[in-house]
Amino acid sequence: MKRVMSNRVITWGLKIIITLLFFFFVNKEITIDEIQTITSYLRPSYILSAFIFSALGLFFQVKRWEIILRFQQFSVKGHLAWKTLLWGNLLAFITPGRFGELFRGIQISHTRKGDSLFAVIIDKLFIITTVFFTGLLAIIFLKVFLDIHLTRNMKIFIIAAFVLFVIGLLFISTGKVFNEKHAVSRFFNHILNNLPRLFQPAGKRAVLYSLLAHSALIAQTVILLRMFECGTVLLNIPAVCLAYGLMPFISVTIGNMGVREGAFTLFLTHLGATCSNGTFTVGGAALGTSLIILIMNLVLPAFIGLVWYLCAGFAGNSAEES
Repeated sequence: MKRVMSNRVITWGLKIIITLLFFFFVNKEITIDEIQTITSYLRPSYILSAFIFSALGLFFQVKRWEIILRFQQFSVKGHLAWKTLLWGNLLAFITPGRFGELFRGIQISHTRKGDSLFAVIIDKLFIITTVFFTGLLAIIFLKVFLDIHLTRNMKIFIIAAFVLFVIGLLFISTGKVFNEKHAVSRFFNHILNNLPRLFQPAGKRAVLYSLLAHSALIAQTVILLRMFECGTVLLNIPAVCLAYGLMPFISVTIGNMGVREGAFTLFLTHLGATCSNGTFTVGGAALGTSLIILIMNLVLPAFIGLVWYLCAGFAGNSAEES
């Protein structure tokens, strides 16, 4: 037991160290004055609008999750989808790369824990396919309509995103079965056999909810950037789409801290965005936006998930004692 606890302490220590190092490295150019000024630019109307889009995004995520659970023959009664998704937000927040979220459905059925894990993987497949698709649309928009030069890194991204998007699209649409003789093939077969197909009603709804959820996230981010008077809507939308498309490749920190604002800064700077208030650099506005998104989209849902889990556990124990 002591060895297990010791290993956990070491693991958590490494996670925190990596996150802090990444966070400080990305934000090293931001001055103390910028950080102190962040709160002075908070506007209730912008915060409320961002929160509404955050809630909408969470609602559409839950609707997609319900579809996937039902497609896998799980009984979705009451608030089960909400409870497991919020609990998953807590697990995602406390693990690098949101790895812990894979186990959000582990309590749905004690006899089908493997199926619940596959359900989360399927849910993630819809998300990643959507993120890469919007990233590709953003690059096409920049090149065709704004004639903006694509850097070498952006070209690498578009190739990688295109390949991954096509693979994800094939998975969702065809359900092609792999060779059953290999363990990896059997793994993919299990996913494909339980995947709502793109051209089936359930699959179409899952894709729609994925697009709506990601659109809400993009709108929330653009609203917050404009609150800090950074960039324009025309430039911010493609920059944000590209930033979210990049994040899955470098999602190594707790809560994506450092990664999120670094991606925002990278693409906003490349597109020539500036902050008109003269107080913030693009990096400062990106940091302020990232921190608010962290609180709204991760910390708050994670806290609700924790409270719900503890209350449900307490109620269950009380019922058993009575």
